[in-house]
Amino acid sequence: MWSALKHPGFRWLFTSSFVSIAGSKIHRVALLFVAYQETQNALWVSLILGSQFVASAVLGPLLGPLVDRYDRRALMVIADLARAFLVACIPLFAMNTMPLLMLIAFCMAALEALHYSASQSAIPEMVPESSLDAANGLMTFVVRFADVAFVALAGVLVANVGPAPAFWIDATSYLVSAALLTLLPPLQGKGSRGNYFASVTAGLQSLWQNPVLSRTVGTLAIAAAFGSVEAALGIVYAVGALKIGVQGFGVLEALMAGGAILGLFVTMPLIKRFSRETVFLMGLGLWGVFMTSIGLFPHPLWAGVAMLVLGLLNTMFIVPARSIIQLAAPSEVRGRVMAAFGATMQSAVLMGTFLAGVLEPRIGVLAVLSLSGVAVSLTVFTVWLRGGIPHPVRQEQAG
Repeated sequence: MWSALKHPGFRWLFTSSFVSIAGSKIHRVALLFVAYQETQNALWVSLILGSQFVASAVLGPLLGPLVDRYDRRALMVIADLARAFLVACIPLFAMNTMPLLMLIAFCMAALEALHYSASQSAIPEMVPESSLDAANGLMTFVVRFADVAFVALAGVLVANVGPAPAFWIDATSYLVSAALLTLLPPLQGKGSRGNYFASVTAGLQSLWQNPVLSRTVGTLAIAAAFGSVEAALGIVYAVGALKIGVQGFGVLEALMAGGAILGLFVTMPLIKRFSRETVFLMGLGLWGVFMTSIGLFPHPLWAGVAMLVLGLLNTMFIVPARSIIQLAAPSEVRGRVMAAFGATMQSAVLMGTFLAGVLEPRIGVLAVLSLSGVAVSLTVFTVWLRGGIPHPVRQEQAG
């Protein structure tokens, strides 16, 4: 997995991502703490989180053509600098004004969607196909390691010195990330510069008309719509069903994040032995089985084991899925495809959150988790019966 770092361009992208994501994890805890502390109302927390989802789902595809038209390195630097400015505004004058805080969160999410599309589109240009899974695995490692290492640190920091230092740390992390990104080679997009909104439509059409992309993203989206109920109901499951309290919930979340890191060392050998498409479907199908099990067997010990395995399986299907999408997307629309993919997944997560909120009061958390897991596995089984995921053909080799 670490062999992908021998490619200089990707090495700088990985390092900058590590720095900025670490800051973002600290920032997220501080942001939600401020929203609740200042209002004593969970509604504002929900509104801020909702604004971030809406920005990613709606503005993500609208910003996609920029990634295909302009230098992706420049777009990532601009996104980081803009996020540094916005985060710095929070401790300066926005901490006591919830509508302004929500607006900043909205803009931050839009810039994050732009940065995500640019970075994910650039990875296939930085590494050869033989290193693509390793590169995507390392980008997943950055996020999961930050979940384990920096979320807890953020809680300690905010509890002891207040939220303002957390925001300044995040702003600094974006400035450092921008500086590191300037060390990348130019990454000029290859898309045409015709009608902008026609370009947006072309990206969405590529996502759903290409058989590899449509089947991969469609499978993930349906699975995410059901699987994301676990994220929404995790605290209810821990406190209400398992009776292990908030501390137990934290342990379960840490186990899942740790499992995701462990999954990187399992996924790479599997991809070498089997195809990416096989590992993707196998990982997602098993994820549904273990999701079902936590509803059927609500015991703290089994929940801990299952959460560890769920984290491992999450890596097992998401890493090859990203490689499949990157390889299948034509280079001239790759930015728009990645933007549309991100928006699709955000929309699926929103649907899952809504589904959890509607079903849990009616049938209970255990039944929701069990039925959702069954739905994920059935989705994979249906795709397998229809012939699985076609094998993509890479559009160009890395330079």
